[in-house]
Amino acid sequence: MEVFIASLGFDLGSDWGIFWTCTAWTFAVVTLIWVIGLFQPTHSMMDGWYGFGYATAAGLAYLLTKTSSPTAAVVLLMAGLHGCRLGWYLSKRWFGYTKAGGGDARYFGFKDKLSPGYWWKSFFVVMEPQAIVIAVIGIPSVWGIIGNRSDAPIGALGILGMIVFGIGYYFETVGDGQLQAFKADANNKGRYLRTGVWTHTRHPNYFGNTTVWWGIWLTAVAGNPSIWWTVIGPLFNTIMLTGVLGKAFQDKHMGGRPAYQKVMAETRGFLPLPVRKA
Repeated sequence: MEVFIASLGFDLGSDWGIFWTCTAWTFAVVTLIWVIGLFQPTHSMMDGWYGFGYATAAGLAYLLTKTSSPTAAVVLLMAGLHGCRLGWYLSKRWFGYTKAGGGDARYFGFKDKLSPGYWWKSFFVVMEPQAIVIAVIGIPSVWGIIGNRSDAPIGALGILGMIVFGIGYYFETVGDGQLQAFKADANNKGRYLRTGVWTHTRHPNYFGNTTVWWGIWLTAVAGNPSIWWTVIGPLFNTIMLTGVLGKAFQDKHMGGRPAYQKVMAETRGFLPLPVRKA
């Protein structure tokens, strides 16, 4: 495999060469999914891959770096746990949407909005931007492996990162699980989940997702402070899930509903903290 990658012009002898190889992998898979999607009702198959994109990029980095660093191994484990859990969850949702109506309604909306010419517009508007998102958010996991080659044990800051990751992983896993069970009950149609980790925050899954990546970054930087700049990954993810998509999008989309307005008044928008009483 390394001979093949090198034949494509990637320098596997340098850290940046390995990074660009992992980035190229992400774009290649997304492009393949785009081609497959052209022969399906929509490109909603991308949702099924999204989470796995983070795990496979980290796995490739570890394979090519050949490091024996404990920090790199932990970063790989964290990226794998997060990516595979998210990938499995989104894949199940994609299968459900496909079985019920041929795919995710959002992707049908993309198709309607971008037609005529959807076949080529979808490449630039729907698919490749998601490859960019995976590549940018995943920077601390890929570089946390590439940039950590020391056999030194994990220190206090690295352990703190693991704890932060654990908190985030708990919230995203439990949050998605509770929401899935809630939606599966027909008696809950038109209602909003207000129990479990959804008691004090409207978006525990988004809080968990952002916290996971801050934990990965902390652990990566603890092993090699020179890669501090990989903070762009969790920063970008936090902005996307709080101010652009995620929380901001859902609150705007459902904010006109009286029942949801009550939820907004009684819960935090992001951090899982009790609302202050007036």
